[in-house]
Formats: sequence, structure tokens, C-alpha cells
Amino acid sequence: MCVFSHILYIVCKEDRLKISDRKKKILRALIDDYIVHCEPISSNQIQALCMPDVSSATIRSELGALEDMGYLVQPHKSAGRMPSTKAYRYYVDNLMEETEANEQVREVSNYFEDKFSKVEEIIRNTVKVISDTTNYTSLVVLGGSENIIIRDIKLVDLGDNNALVVVITSKGVLKDKVIDIPKNLDSKFFVSANNMIVDMFAQKSLKEIIAAPNQADDMLDEYRQVFKEIVLMLSDYKEARDGQVYLEGADKIFSHKEFESVDNVKNFLSVINTKAKIHQLISDNNNVEVNIRIGSDESVGDNMAVVSVRCVIGGEEVGHAMVIGPERMDYKKVVSVLGGVTKAIEVMKKE
Repeated sequence: MCVFSHILYIVCKEDRLKISDRKKKILRALIDDYIVHCEPISSNQIQALCMPDVSSATIRSELGALEDMGYLVQPHKSAGRMPSTKAYRYYVDNLMEETEANEQVREVSNYFEDKFSKVEEIIRNTVKVISDTTNYTSLVVLGGSENIIIRDIKLVDLGDNNALVVVITSKGVLKDKVIDIPKNLDSKFFVSANNMIVDMFAQKSLKEIIAAPNQADDMLDEYRQVFKEIVLMLSDYKEARDGQVYLEGADKIFSHKEFESVDNVKNFLSVINTKAKIHQLISDNNNVEVNIRIGSDESVGDNMAVVSVRCVIGGEEVGHAMVIGPERMDYKKVVSVLGGVTKAIEVMKKE
């Protein structure tokens, strides 16, 4: 090949590999159809879906270009094309049209209106409504406890070297626990201990308290013991609460064709049954409104996708809500439902 022909070949190939408006239109139509039917799509189908005035030959050429770019795959030569993981990522970043709240989302909002008050009750119903409405597996992962503010702490003498600690927080009564205290302490100790505890803990967040364990170093032994018991109690509460996962609709994954594969089922079960993996999926959200992870390159696994949003109740973050499904999940519907549900619970009052 002469130099000129080689340059012309490179230029033509680069032009062919650009995401033109026509390629975008084809890719959007192909993905929208594949999400519904989960079947490879031919050039004739694309023509019928969105390009009646364009020849099948031209559409085949565009499909070939999209395949060269890594956006489409062809199971075998005579089959149509299917989206790749790269295609889904491009779709959610560039092609997915925003949808206004539809009737389904409005019904969800009405369901939550003034119906629940306790945080746990709200969370349990949130995860159920999301799963039932999207037909995918949904989870709510609790978090945000580090921002809980301590309002008051009471130390009550129970006798027999025991005391009851009652912690009042911005979320109500957080915890009560019986702790061991030094022997032979009189009533003056409890008065001074209560004053000291309030001075040291009140109006501080759990994060501030747990991060400063050395505050007790200069205290008398009996006060130091009480202080350390309270810090340990708060640390245990934070660890237990932030690790809590509410899950609904695990069996719904089996209604999707991809999960006829044993390997895909094993991957799914590994994710939902491993707290470390679940927390990894929300650990780097960087406060984005909606976070969408697709495929193994984004810590989800082959043939899977996760959409997650922050979960706020009464103005305070309580964790993250997420939906797990196949790569071909209906992203528009999932994003719309998550948005509707989280907005509905954000303004709710809680006990």
C-alpha cells in the first residue's frame, strides 16, 4: 500500500469510528430494545425501530463501526448485535434521556406520605417499594452515624458496682447500657461524673468522640473507666449500625435471562451476601446524586450493574439505597424510581 493510500485508510477508519449523531441514535435504539427483549438486534430491526429512511446496508456499516469501537458484540456471524459493557456506560453517561416523575413514581410518593415515623420502619418499606416497583433486587445500607450529635448523657447508679448509661442524641435515645464502675463510689461521684460526661460529650458528633480516645488520660481512675466504657459503647453502636443491610427481592434476579447462567448467579449471591462488597459499591460515590456502576471494571462483576443514591430522612443522611440487576437493567426506570422514593422520604418526620 502506498503512503497516500495508507494515510487515506487511517483517516477513513478514524471517521468511521467517531460517535456521530446517527451512531448515537442507533446505539440508543438498540440498547432500549435489548433492555426489553434481551435478544440480538439486526440492521432490519434498527431500520424499523428508528431509521425507516436509511438503507439496511448503511445501518449494517454503522453497526460494524460500533462493533469496531467496542460498543457492540456479535454472538456469531449470522446473528444480530448486543450491547457491550462499554455501550451501557456510554448510554447512561450520554444517551439516557431524563424522565419526569411518572404516575408510578407519584404513587410511590403517595404511599410514603405521612405513613411511617420510625426510621427502621421507613427503611424497611423503602427497600420493599423500590424492589417491587423496579422488579430488581434492592438494598438500603445504613450509614452516616458518625454525624449523629450527642445531646445528653445520663449516668444512673444501679448499685452492686453497676451504672446505667443513657445516651440522648439528635436521633432520640440512641443507646442504654449497664456498665461496670469502680467499687465504693458515693453519690457525689455520680453528680460530678454526670457533669464531666456532659462537658466532654454534649454537642459533639460520634466521629469527634471516637476519634479522640486520649481525652481520658489525665482523669482519675474511676472517671477514666466510665469515660472509656461510654466511648466503647458508642463505637460498638456505630459499627453495628453502619454495617446493617436491608435487602428485598433477591429472588427477582432469577426472572432475568442472564441469570440462567450459574456463574452469574454465583457472582450475584457473592455480592449480596458479602458486606465488604456491598460497602465497596458505595464507598466512592463522591456525593454524586446518582452513582451507576456497570460490569467487572467498576467493582460490580460481569453482567451486573448497580445504581445507588444517598438516602436522607428528615434532613439527615441515614445511608444509601441501591438497586442490583443485569447490565441491561432499565436504567431510566430505576433512576426515576430511586429519585422519587428518596425525595418522598427525605421530607418525612421521624421519631
